[in-house]
Amino acid sequence: MNVTVIFYSLYGDTAALAAAVAEGAEQAGATVRLRKVAGLAAPDGRSTTSERIRAAREHLASVPLAQVDDLLWADGIALGSPARYGAMSAELRRFLYCSPHFAGDLAGKVACVFCSPSPIRGSQRAVLHAMIAALLRQGALVQAPALAQMDEASAAARRGGPPWSAEGEAAARLDLAPARALGRRLAMIERRIHG
Repeated sequence: MNVTVIFYSLYGDTAALAAAVAEGAEQAGATVRLRKVAGLAAPDGRSTTSERIRAAREHLASVPLAQVDDLLWADGIALGSPARYGAMSAELRRFLYCSPHFAGDLAGKVACVFCSPSPIRGSQRAVLHAMIAALLRQGALVQAPALAQMDEASAAARRGGPPWSAEGEAAARLDLAPARALGRRLAMIERRIHG
């Protein structure tokens, strides 16, 4: 089974979640492609002065750019975006909507979505819904994360909270257990559906 994890990340948080989703899918026996979406603009003053952006860019330099073929190759697809004031990143949106060759070609593929934390209430939910809608338009079968699939220690610590409530901005402080669980679940459901 083949899984593609496609994401956009400026500061590195979404990239850390994407790597954890990929790790979880590999743990479940999937062959995984981890791909980043190209930025829309050339590096500006902010990206050259921000240490976090510069470090994330250097860290992600070896990750290949996503291509339409990565979606067509995959049996399972995971999409990740930062929460941009309740909208998925323009970079990911451009990738999904400006690739006319695969309109409807995701029919029957299993998919899931994830996004990095946001301090703005409801922002993550809106981003996840937007990504789900994009996948549904392409015919994908979207599955939700299940907290029961997490490691027991992480699940016990998180009872009562929303599935993506990590505090802080630094990738080192993200709770990656739900992302790994999401990747495992994506691979397991894809295997059940397509054998």
